[in-house]
Amino acid sequence: MKSSRNLNILMVLMFIAVISVPLIFVNKTSGKVSTAENRVLASFPAFKSPNGDINLHFIKDFETWFNDNMGLRDRLVMTNTKLQYVIFGELTKKDTIIGENNWLYYVTPDIIKDFQHLNLPSNADLKAWGDSLEKINGYLINKKIPFLTMFNLDKKTIYPENYPKTIKKVGNVSRTNMLKQYIEGNTSLDFFTPEKALIAAKSKATVYSPRYDNAHWNKYGAFIGYLELMDRVKKYLPTVNVLSWNDFTIEKYYRETKVYNSVPFSEEDYDLKYNKVPTAIQTNNDIFDELNLGNSIVTYSYKNLNKNLPKALILGDSYFYGFLIPELAESFSELTFIHADNLDKIQNLVELVNPDVVIFENVERMWDHSMYILQNSKESLVDYSEYKNLPKVENPTGWIDYINNQPIKEQGKANLSEDSKITNIVGWALDKTNETVAGGIYLKVGEKYYSGNYGIARESVSSAYNNINLTNSGYSFNVPTEELKKAGEFSLIVISNDKTYQYSPMNVSIEN
Repeated sequence: MKSSRNLNILMVLMFIAVISVPLIFVNKTSGKVSTAENRVLASFPAFKSPNGDINLHFIKDFETWFNDNMGLRDRLVMTNTKLQYVIFGELTKKDTIIGENNWLYYVTPDIIKDFQHLNLPSNADLKAWGDSLEKINGYLINKKIPFLTMFNLDKKTIYPENYPKTIKKVGNVSRTNMLKQYIEGNTSLDFFTPEKALIAAKSKATVYSPRYDNAHWNKYGAFIGYLELMDRVKKYLPTVNVLSWNDFTIEKYYRETKVYNSVPFSEEDYDLKYNKVPTAIQTNNDIFDELNLGNSIVTYSYKNLNKNLPKALILGDSYFYGFLIPELAESFSELTFIHADNLDKIQNLVELVNPDVVIFENVERMWDHSMYILQNSKESLVDYSEYKNLPKVENPTGWIDYINNQPIKEQGKANLSEDSKITNIVGWALDKTNETVAGGIYLKVGEKYYSGNYGIARESVSSAYNNINLTNSGYSFNVPTEELKKAGEFSLIVISNDKTYQYSPMNVSIEN
């Protein structure tokens, strides 16, 4: 009886100890990074929301914080990961699966469906994508700027033989097959993939990371992609500097990664060492800090000592910025790289950069996301030269509300910020004759025209005119401040809704 009582007491004490240890050793440091998962842990929730009200989600936020910060969590995650791998041959990392020969693949439900050919695009999807890219192409053709679209491949496409055998394909037609066939047969786009070159190189070298990186090519595969791209660029711009394999010393080495800092995976990889002194220098182009870019941290600007090379604007993803920025920088006199999440701002970027070539690079798994961004763009992708000969009518209707978030004091006069490289001009404009929104609006500085974004919702305008059809009448321009100061003035030109006439310019003088 006594021994049974002692056992019960011991069990209670053990239970208390088990539930107390996570509380005693709970993490109290805000912003701590988990060594197992390599991510920032949730911070302790506030009792009040940013506007001063009671945080109605406190209990849910507290649960998230506790789950992230309970004592010994990293050790529990690491132990669980190791046990799952040893016993079941699986990883607890939800975005990674183990394939044949211990290859690791990045996965999401959509990526698996992509491999199985279960999410093929509709004809409407293909047409919408093709039309959106053709609009960019037409705009750039008018400016005599080549436009190339490089479609990169997921690891599963180049190395399907190492994908888990339990995941089966349905049919032989993939999304990528359908996209390529449609673009090549129904558009004038210079669209290509490095698929054939990468597959051909597999017999000589490994072109994607087997285990260290679950999602990307390696430096060897990346350089094959670079050569395929530059072969295309050179057809338009013969003076471009194309690097070759002879410019590099290739050395093999081993590298290792640990999933949740517990299960090790290693591989042999290639290091490509550039044999020459680099001529491209990274610069701090703070203009892009003021453009409200998506993924703004992923912007690169380089200037080359060789000023005779062409200038490039590239919108791409991690297949470029993680592997090829230095090589691309050596090829051009100026390189501006912006994350592809800013594809909806491509016209504004072209106007600011003035490139000789524009390159859009995207990987299979990000295509739908990028096309969604592009299809929701407010840019017209029409140069003012299309409208310059239209007849002019008087009495334009428009208003400047803000310059760099500061209310304008007097229409027709503008004060610029001395600290800003870019001047953001926000307002609204109408086609007053037809009592509707305009067909577009352009801003003229000197002899240069900026298109800006038109069609931004302005409920205050529709309310003032008691006309709901005037809601999408807002505009926004981003113009280099130095250009405005040098010109001393700028003009706003409104195009009629039916694009058959234009209004006389609304002139604005620069006061400082």
